[in-house]
Amino acid sequence: MFDTDPDQMERRLSQWAKGFSDKAEQFHAMRTYVEQVQVTESSRDGAVRVTVDSRGTLTDLAFTDRIRELSPPELATQVIACLRRAQQQLAPLVQDAMQATVGGEEPLVDAVVSSYRERFGEDLSRHSAEPDPMVLGLGVIEDENPHQHYPPPPRRQPRAAPPDDEEYFADRDYLR
Repeated sequence: MFDTDPDQMERRLSQWAKGFSDKAEQFHAMRTYVEQVQVTESSRDGAVRVTVDSRGTLTDLAFTDRIRELSPPELATQVIACLRRAQQQLAPLVQDAMQATVGGEEPLVDAVVSSYRERFGEDLSRHSAEPDPMVLGLGVIEDENPHQHYPPPPRRQPRAAPPDDEEYFADRDYLR
Protein backbone atom coordinates (compact mmCIF):
# COMPACT_ATOMS: atom_id res chain seq x y z
CA MET A 1 0.00 0.00 0.00
CA PHE A 2 2.73 2.49 0.92
CA ASP A 3 6.07 2.67 -0.78
CA THR A 4 8.94 1.92 1.51
CA ASP A 5 11.44 3.30 -0.99
CA PRO A 6 12.23 6.87 0.20
CA ASP A 7 13.20 8.00 -3.32
CA GLN A 8 9.90 6.78 -4.77
CA MET A 9 7.96 8.50 -1.94
CA GLU A 10 9.86 11.73 -2.51
CA ARG A 11 9.10 11.64 -6.26
CA ARG A 12 5.39 11.08 -5.59
CA LEU A 13 5.26 13.90 -3.05
CA SER A 14 7.09 16.16 -5.48
CA GLN A 15 4.61 15.30 -8.27
CA TRP A 16 1.70 15.86 -5.93
CA ALA A 17 3.07 19.27 -4.84
CA LYS A 18 3.74 20.23 -8.47
CA GLY A 19 0.15 19.31 -9.35
CA PHE A 20 -1.14 21.66 -6.64
CA SER A 21 1.25 24.38 -7.77
CA ASP A 22 0.11 24.01 -11.39
CA LYS A 23 -3.58 24.17 -10.34
CA ALA A 24 -2.89 27.27 -8.25
CA GLU A 25 -1.24 28.95 -11.26
CA GLN A 26 -4.19 28.02 -13.48
CA PHE A 27 -6.69 29.44 -11.02
CA HIS A 28 -4.65 32.61 -10.57
CA ALA A 29 -4.57 33.07 -14.36
CA MET A 30 -8.32 32.39 -14.52
CA ARG A 31 -9.05 34.95 -11.82
CA THR A 32 -6.88 37.55 -13.55
CA TYR A 33 -8.53 36.87 -16.91
CA VAL A 34 -12.07 36.94 -15.48
CA GLU A 35 -11.38 40.19 -13.60
CA GLN A 36 -10.52 41.85 -16.92
CA VAL A 37 -13.97 41.09 -18.36
CA GLN A 38 -16.14 44.14 -18.82
CA VAL A 39 -19.16 44.96 -20.93
CA THR A 40 -20.34 48.29 -22.32
CA GLU A 41 -23.93 48.66 -23.46
CA SER A 42 -25.69 51.67 -24.99
CA SER A 43 -29.32 52.61 -25.32
CA ARG A 44 -30.87 52.35 -28.77
CA ASP A 45 -30.96 56.11 -29.19
CA GLY A 46 -27.38 56.53 -27.92
CA ALA A 47 -28.38 58.73 -24.98
CA VAL A 48 -27.05 56.33 -22.32
CA ARG A 49 -23.90 54.20 -22.12
CA VAL A 50 -23.01 51.96 -19.17
CA THR A 51 -20.03 49.75 -18.45
CA VAL A 52 -19.98 46.91 -15.92
CA ASP A 53 -17.05 44.92 -14.60
CA SER A 54 -16.83 41.14 -14.26
CA ARG A 55 -18.89 41.24 -11.06
CA GLY A 56 -21.69 43.15 -12.77
CA THR A 57 -20.85 46.36 -10.92
CA LEU A 58 -21.45 49.62 -12.73
CA THR A 59 -18.03 51.15 -13.45
CA ASP A 60 -18.95 53.85 -15.96
CA LEU A 61 -22.07 55.79 -16.84
CA ALA A 62 -22.13 58.30 -19.68
CA PHE A 63 -24.85 60.44 -21.23
CA THR A 64 -25.06 62.31 -24.52
CA ASP A 65 -27.00 65.51 -25.16
CA ARG A 66 -29.93 63.34 -26.24
CA ILE A 67 -30.92 62.93 -22.59
CA ARG A 68 -32.41 66.44 -22.77
CA GLU A 69 -35.22 64.91 -24.81
CA LEU A 70 -36.00 62.35 -22.09
CA SER A 71 -38.04 62.72 -18.97
CA PRO A 72 -36.35 61.61 -15.72
CA PRO A 73 -38.37 58.36 -15.59
CA GLU A 74 -37.43 57.58 -19.22
CA LEU A 75 -33.77 58.26 -18.47
CA ALA A 76 -33.86 56.03 -15.40
CA THR A 77 -35.52 53.27 -17.43
CA GLN A 78 -32.82 53.48 -20.10
CA VAL A 79 -30.02 53.37 -17.52
CA ILE A 80 -31.51 50.30 -15.83
CA ALA A 81 -32.19 48.57 -19.16
CA CYS A 82 -28.61 49.15 -20.35
CA LEU A 83 -27.26 47.95 -17.02
CA ARG A 84 -29.30 44.75 -17.18
CA ARG A 85 -28.34 44.05 -20.79
CA ALA A 86 -24.67 44.54 -19.96
CA GLN A 87 -24.90 42.25 -16.93
CA GLN A 88 -26.68 39.57 -18.97
CA GLN A 89 -23.72 39.47 -21.36
CA LEU A 90 -21.26 38.58 -18.58
CA ALA A 91 -22.00 34.84 -18.25
CA PRO A 92 -20.76 33.81 -21.72
CA LEU A 93 -17.72 36.09 -21.46
CA VAL A 94 -16.79 34.68 -18.06
CA GLN A 95 -17.35 31.18 -19.43
CA ASP A 96 -14.95 31.90 -22.31
CA ALA A 97 -12.34 33.28 -19.89
CA MET A 98 -12.65 30.25 -17.63
CA GLN A 99 -12.55 27.77 -20.52
CA ALA A 100 -9.34 29.39 -21.77
CA THR A 101 -7.63 28.94 -18.41
CA VAL A 102 -9.22 26.07 -16.45
CA GLY A 103 -11.25 24.38 -19.17
CA GLY A 104 -10.71 20.93 -17.67
CA GLU A 105 -12.61 21.97 -14.56
CA GLU A 106 -16.08 21.69 -16.11
CA PRO A 107 -18.02 21.45 -12.81
CA LEU A 108 -16.38 24.67 -11.60
CA VAL A 109 -16.97 26.48 -14.90
CA ASP A 110 -20.60 25.34 -14.98
CA ALA A 111 -21.18 26.40 -11.35
CA VAL A 112 -19.71 29.88 -11.86
CA VAL A 113 -21.55 30.47 -15.15
CA SER A 114 -24.80 29.24 -13.59
CA SER A 115 -24.38 31.69 -10.73
CA TYR A 116 -23.98 34.54 -13.24
CA ARG A 117 -27.13 33.45 -15.06
CA GLU A 118 -29.05 33.20 -11.79
CA ARG A 119 -27.94 36.68 -10.71
CA PHE A 120 -28.26 38.49 -14.04
CA GLY A 121 -30.46 36.34 -16.28
CA GLU A 122 -29.85 35.04 -19.77
CA ASP A 123 -28.42 37.07 -22.62
CA LEU A 124 -31.36 36.81 -25.00
CA SER A 125 -29.51 38.54 -27.81
CA ARG A 126 -27.36 35.45 -28.44
CA HIS A 127 -28.72 33.03 -30.99
CA SER A 128 -29.99 29.73 -29.67
CA ALA A 129 -29.17 26.51 -31.49
CA GLU A 130 -32.70 25.26 -30.87
CA PRO A 131 -35.66 26.88 -32.60
CA ASP A 132 -38.11 28.75 -30.43
CA PRO A 133 -41.39 26.77 -30.42
CA MET A 134 -43.33 30.04 -30.04
CA VAL A 135 -41.99 31.47 -33.32
CA LEU A 136 -43.63 30.51 -36.58
CA GLY A 137 -40.97 30.29 -39.30
CA LEU A 138 -42.45 31.60 -42.52
CA GLY A 139 -39.29 31.79 -44.58
CA VAL A 140 -36.26 33.95 -45.12
CA ILE A 141 -36.52 37.69 -45.48
CA GLU A 142 -34.35 38.99 -48.27
CA ASP A 143 -31.95 41.68 -47.11
CA GLU A 144 -29.63 44.05 -48.90
CA ASN A 145 -26.82 43.03 -46.55
CA PRO A 146 -26.98 39.21 -46.20
CA HIS A 147 -23.96 39.10 -43.84
CA GLN A 148 -25.54 41.24 -41.17
CA HIS A 149 -27.31 39.26 -38.44
CA TYR A 150 -30.00 40.78 -36.33
CA PRO A 151 -30.61 39.46 -32.81
CA PRO A 152 -34.02 37.98 -32.11
CA PRO A 153 -36.40 40.17 -30.14
CA PRO A 154 -36.09 39.65 -26.39
CA ARG A 155 -38.55 37.32 -24.72
CA ARG A 156 -40.52 38.63 -21.83
CA GLN A 157 -39.95 36.76 -18.60
CA PRO A 158 -43.10 36.10 -16.59
CA ARG A 159 -43.08 38.06 -13.36
CA ALA A 160 -43.66 36.30 -10.10
CA ALA A 161 -46.71 37.42 -8.19
CA PRO A 162 -45.73 39.86 -5.46
CA PRO A 163 -46.13 38.57 -1.92
CA ASP A 164 -49.07 39.86 0.03
CA ASP A 165 -48.29 42.67 2.51
CA GLU A 166 -48.24 40.48 5.62
CA GLU A 167 -45.83 38.01 4.05
CA TYR A 168 -43.60 40.79 2.67
CA PHE A 169 -43.33 42.69 5.95
CA ALA A 170 -43.31 39.66 8.30
CA ASP A 171 -39.53 39.40 8.63
CA ARG A 172 -38.88 43.15 8.88
CA ASP A 173 -37.54 44.43 12.21
CA TYR A 174 -39.65 47.57 12.24
CA LEU A 175 -42.84 45.56 12.75
CA ARG A 176 -41.62 44.01 15.98
